[in-house]
This record gives sequence, structure tokens and C-alpha cells, in this order.
Amino acid sequence: MAMKVTTVANQKGGVGKTTIEVHLVSLAAEQGKRVLVVDLDEGDLSQFYPPVEDGDDTTYLESSMLFTDGYKDLYPRQVAPNIWLIQADVPLLDVDDMDLSIVTNLKGALDHFAADFDLCMIDTPPNLQRRMIAALAASDAVVAPFNISAFTLARMPKLLSTIEAVREQYNPDLQFLGFLPNQINSRSSEELELLPSLRDDYGDAMFPVHIVHRPCINKALANGNPVWWKAKSGSQRAAGQEMKSACAAVLEKVWSN
Repeated sequence: MAMKVTTVANQKGGVGKTTIEVHLVSLAAEQGKRVLVVDLDEGDLSQFYPPVEDGDDTTYLESSMLFTDGYKDLYPRQVAPNIWLIQADVPLLDVDDMDLSIVTNLKGALDHFAADFDLCMIDTPPNLQRRMIAALAASDAVVAPFNISAFTLARMPKLLSTIEAVREQYNPDLQFLGFLPNQINSRSSEELELLPSLRDDYGDAMFPVHIVHRPCINKALANGNPVWWKAKSGSQRAAGQEMKSACAAVLEKVWSN
């Protein structure tokens, strides 16, 4: 099976992109898939995984090297069973100041590792810069978590326009898996009533599941685990079931494309 490359993207920050990516990666790894994780954002995703062990002086591949020839002699770091990480580094920020032609380099770099992995998941910054364009240009598919806010809803059509522009210029086969409702306030009748309306508006471009905001999700991540890992409280079990259901729906689309 060829490696599937999927980007988690939204042009609005604070919608839980990294949270969704961590759980997608965790579920795919639990399913026995070999997963390559690429952090093109500011490093929150990289910090979720264990740091390099004391005494390990290996030079591992870092994200900025994917835009140069530096990736050819290095390898990602294994951070968990079935999970390898290409972590964000400081020089990665310079990519956004480089010539626009740099965006096509990422695909070639990822192709270099394609035989070793089943899935590559890319985390992106929440703005339309070189790193996001490069990720979309290199991907088979993109999924967009969102929360209910005026700013987020206003950016949803803009993301679709961005995806269409990337298709036209770089990647005609890029598939949009859908918008994934996240951080939903279950006590807000306004938010709950808006979801069916959004699904009517976006149809198949909106996942039929949603994830409720619960503090136990961030607590689990702070402990280095997906929320469904050894769930103890009723809230955590509910969060785990919702998150796993949502991630399973996304991964089902990933494998079917």
C-alpha cells in the first residue's frame, strides 16, 4: 500500500488542529499502521512526543530539512510504537520567507520515505504561508477541524478556495475529506442547533460526527496520551468514544481515497 499523505489544516488558529492530529496518529498506530508525523507548525505537536533520550547523540531529520537536500542522509525519530516524528525546528520559520518555488520541495522529500510508512500526517500553521501551501501540494487529502465561532465560520469558505487554488497550481488530485466539528459546547443550544444547518450547507464536506469540548482531553494530552487511553471517569470515556469515532471516520476516508 502506498503511503497516504494527509494534512490537518485550518486558516484559523485555536480550533484544535494539533489535538485532532495527535489522535488520528494514535488511532492509526493502534490499527497497526506505520505513521510518519511531520510538524510544520510551531512545535506543539513535536512537544507532545517524548524528547530525545539522554545520551542519544543521533542527528535526526527535522522539518526544515524537508525543504532542502538535508533529508537525504537522515531519518525520522521513532517516538512510540508505529510512530516516527519529523519535529519542528527553528530554521523552519525561514521557509515562509523563501521563494514560492520552495513549496514543491516537500513532496519530493516525503516521497523519499514513502516505502517505509503507511500514513504521513502533517500539522500546519493556521495561515496561508509557504508551509501550508507546501503541505497541501504534497498531500493526497486534507481534513479541517473547526469550532463554532464567527471568525472560524467565516474562514471555512476561504479554506475551500485555498484548496481549489492548490489543485489548480500544484496538486490536481488533492482531496478534501471534510470539515470536522471540534470543541463543541454541549451546553450551548446555539452551537448544537447550528451543526445541522452547517451540514445542510456543506453536505458531504462536513463529517457527520462532532467532538464536544471537555477538559479531560487536554489533561490526557498533557500526560502524553490520547484521551481514550486508560479512561477512568465517565467524562473521559465519553470523550474517548467521541474522539475515536471521529478519528475512525476520518481515517476511513483516508484509506478509501
